[in-house]
Amino acid sequence: MADAPIYCTHKELKRVFPQLDEYDGKTPLFNFTLQESGEGYASSPYLHPNSGLVTELYRDGNDLGSGKQTIGAAATTLVNEADITVGETEIDVDSGAACTTESYIKIDDEIMYISSISTNTLTCIRGRLGTSAETHANDTSVFQHFNPSADGQWLYDSDNDFVIMSATSNPSDNLMETGEDFATMVTQFRTDASRYLDSRLDPKLPKSQWKNSEGEFDYIIVRTTALIATAFMVRTNNPTSEVLESIELEYEKNIELLNTGRASLGFQNTGDASMGIIRDVTYTAGKLRPVDLKGRAGSVDFDLIKVKVIAGGVLGTGTYSVWIKDSDQLKNNQVITAEKITGDYQPLAYGLQIRFGGESDLDQVAVGDEWEVEVRGVNEKVDASDLTGISMTRRRGV
Repeated sequence: MADAPIYCTHKELKRVFPQLDEYDGKTPLFNFTLQESGEGYASSPYLHPNSGLVTELYRDGNDLGSGKQTIGAAATTLVNEADITVGETEIDVDSGAACTTESYIKIDDEIMYISSISTNTLTCIRGRLGTSAETHANDTSVFQHFNPSADGQWLYDSDNDFVIMSATSNPSDNLMETGEDFATMVTQFRTDASRYLDSRLDPKLPKSQWKNSEGEFDYIIVRTTALIATAFMVRTNNPTSEVLESIELEYEKNIELLNTGRASLGFQNTGDASMGIIRDVTYTAGKLRPVDLKGRAGSVDFDLIKVKVIAGGVLGTGTYSVWIKDSDQLKNNQVITAEKITGDYQPLAYGLQIRFGGESDLDQVAVGDEWEVEVRGVNEKVDASDLTGISMTRRRGV
């Protein structure tokens, strides 16, 4: 299934709002404290209490997500003895091989540290990481909580609301942050803004906006989407920001222009479309070029007329030829051959006339210069208009 389009890129968003990087929504985490040391730990565990939900962790801008460990959905093993007392340090389980030394396990609400394993007996330090020693019944589930075996591994414990991290030095000496990756966040805001714009545009416009022949969205669509994404980001960061009003004012105005037909999109047929639009394909700076079109196209629905200079020279010497579409493709049917360029209105196609001009009558046309004239028929329906139909009826008896 194809994805709905995103109307602006990260770069385009930043061009519209250069201060974009100031709205990185990460939150710093301070005050990590060492939990245990000097007891044979492979890597020292540091804990940050009351951290709030942490789904991504960054150290000095580097994503530590790859080292994240989570509590398994299924129990590692089960307790295999009568009730475990508060002071007991040797705990029998069904499978000692399912556990790891120098790691944390969780039984009920208590977190313990395994200092050694002998077959199916775990020697544990009780009541670790802010929890208290409790009694536990036979066949209670034993979960692997955290294994601080490598620098950068970490876990967010949602039950106790803390982050525990394995580190060779105190993480508080680094810039520790939690939050969403900035590029990922920007992509989501761009996506949300695109879908929001779709929902705000009049139903007479496409459900999803179309690209032009260059594979680009119309700039008003790009800019409006960027403004909406900017407003979403600013409002999330600071709902009372003074910059919000001007941003929202501009994108609301753009939406109004699009909905009322006072801003046209590339695919739309406008009231002057039958008069033609000239675009450069190849042009030599300082040479003569088409400067005006005259008339309205009649017997055509749509075409891209090709105009090419065949012979160079000044007015009266240089020549141009013209191609229109045929049944196979555009610009494939030559209808004018080597017409001298006079500087006056001259034949083009479909009843249109073209005029060449320059800064001086001594300017010349350059061989190979080429233009295309986009044209639609005069009888084609106008898409972009702020005029709407009014249904009029005569009341009986009047």
